Amino acid sequence: MRAFVRRGWMCGLLAGGAMVAIAAADGTPASVSDEKVSRLETLLEAQQAKIAQLENQIAAAGGQDMDKARVEEMKRQIREVLSEQEFRSSLMPSALQAGYDNGFYLGSSDEKFLMKFNGAVQFRWQHYATRSDNRYLLPRFERDDRTGFDIQRARIALSGHAYSKDLTYNLTMRADAPDAWDVVIHYAWVNYRFADEFQVKAGVFQNASTRSQLLMDQERLQFVDRGLFDAVYGLGVSTGVRFWGQLFDKRLVYMIDVVNSLNSPANRTITPDPAEHDNNPALLARLVWHIMGENNDDEFAGEGDLRKDKSQLAMDFGFSYAFNEDRGDRNTTRIPFAWNGWNPGRGGFGLTTTNGLQINQFSWDLAMKYMGLSLTGEYAVRVVDPRTAWRRPFAPWWLLTGDDSTTAQHGAYVQAGYFLPIAGLEDKIELVARVGGISALSGEQEGTWEYAVGANYYIEGHKVKLQTDMVKTSEVPITNSYSSLANVNDDALVFRVQMQVSF
Repeated sequence: MRAFVRRGWMCGLLAGGAMVAIAAADGTPASVSDEKVSRLETLLEAQQAKIAQLENQIAAAGGQDMDKARVEEMKRQIREVLSEQEFRSSLMPSALQAGYDNGFYLGSSDEKFLMKFNGAVQFRWQHYATRSDNRYLLPRFERDDRTGFDIQRARIALSGHAYSKDLTYNLTMRADAPDAWDVVIHYAWVNYRFADEFQVKAGVFQNASTRSQLLMDQERLQFVDRGLFDAVYGLGVSTGVRFWGQLFDKRLVYMIDVVNSLNSPANRTITPDPAEHDNNPALLARLVWHIMGENNDDEFAGEGDLRKDKSQLAMDFGFSYAFNEDRGDRNTTRIPFAWNGWNPGRGGFGLTTTNGLQINQFSWDLAMKYMGLSLTGEYAVRVVDPRTAWRRPFAPWWLLTGDDSTTAQHGAYVQAGYFLPIAGLEDKIELVARVGGISALSGEQEGTWEYAVGANYYIEGHKVKLQTDMVKTSEVPITNSYSSLANVNDDALVFRVQMQVSF
C-alpha cells in the first residue's frame, strides 16, 4: 500500500514537471508557468499530507491487530495456567461468598461448595361445611361445621452442592398443622450426577408418582392445595434410592424408584418389632416427554403460565407406574373402598390400608401452557389384588368388604388456569377451575365428584401470593388434612383463603 502511494506521488511530480517543460517550449510566459508550478506544488503538498495520514492509519491498524493477537494469546496462556487445580489454589485461595439467588446462599469462590437457605410459610383460613348425619359415623353421632386459622405449612430447607457441582443435597424440615407443628424431616437426600443421562438419588424424597405429587411441594400450586385425585392416588414421600436421567437432548426424563414402602418414610429396617416393615420394596417408574417448549423442567415445575415468553407453546406428556406388595408395613398407604352387602344399609365409602394387598397403579398425564393459559389432565387406575384373603394374617380389605377378587379403582381430573390480560397486571390475576372424580369399585359401584374454582393474586410470582378457592366434594372418600378432607362420606363444601410467603 505504501509503495503504491509513493509511486502515485512520483508520477504526479513527473507529470507536473513535463507540463511545465511543454509550456516553456510553447513560448508561454514565465509568470504563467510559475503560477502553474505553484499550483502543482500546492496539490502535491496536499497529496503528500494525505499519504502521510494514510500511512499513519495503516500503521495504527496493524498495531491494533498485533495487540489483539497478543491479548488473545495471553488469555489462552492464563486459561491453561488456571486450569491446573494446584496452581489455582495457591494463587487464589478459596474465599467465602454470600448473597441471594432464589434463596440466601453461602459458597466458596472455587465453586466447590454451596449451601442455599430457603423457607416458606402458608397461613390459611378455611371454613368446612360438613354433613351432620354422616353414614360412616356411629349412630346418633353428629359433627358440626368448622372454621378457623392455621399455619398450614412451615418449611425450612438447606440445599446446594459439596466438593463438586455433581454432588447435590437437600435437607428440608417441616412443622405443619397436620403434624401438630412437630418438627420432622420432610426431605433428606443426596444426588450424584455421573452424566445428564444417568444420576442416582438416595434418601427421603418425593416418590415418582403423579404429576401433581412431583411439583415443588405445595408452593407452586394454582389452588390453595392439592385436590381429591392427589389425596387418593398420590404416593407421597418414601425412603429409598432413585435412578434417573435426561435423554435425547433432555427431551425425555426417566425415573426408577426402589423404596421401603409407599406414602411413608418412617419404616425402619432394624427394630424390636419385626412387623415394622416387610421384605418387599415398592417399585415406581415415571417417564416425562417434553413434546414442545424449551427448558420444560423449570417451566412445569409449577402450575400456571408464569413464563417470561408466553408466545411459545409448551407441552408435556407423562406416564407413571407403581407396584407394592404389602405384607405388613406398619406405615402404609390408605385406600378407599365401597361398602357392599356385608354391611347392609350402610353404603358409602370405607377406608382401609394396603396390608395383605398387591397394588399396581398406572397413571397418564398431559400438561400445556400458552399465552397465559394452562391446562392439566391426569387419569389413574389402581388395581387392587387381595393376596391374604383366606389365610392369616387376613387382609383388612377382605375383612371389611368380603371381596377376594381383583378390583380396579379409577380416577381423573382436568384443571385450567388463565391470567387476565389486564394492562399492567398480566402476571398478577389468575382464575382457576378444576373438575375431577374417582370410582372405587368393590362389590357395588361407589363414586364421587369434585368441583373447584378459585382466584389468585401473584404479588411476587409463586414466592408471595394470595389465593382463595371453593371446593365441593359430593362424597369424601378419604381423609386428608392438606386437601381439607375431614370425614369420609361427608358432603363437603370448603372455602379457603391462604397467604403464602417463601424465599
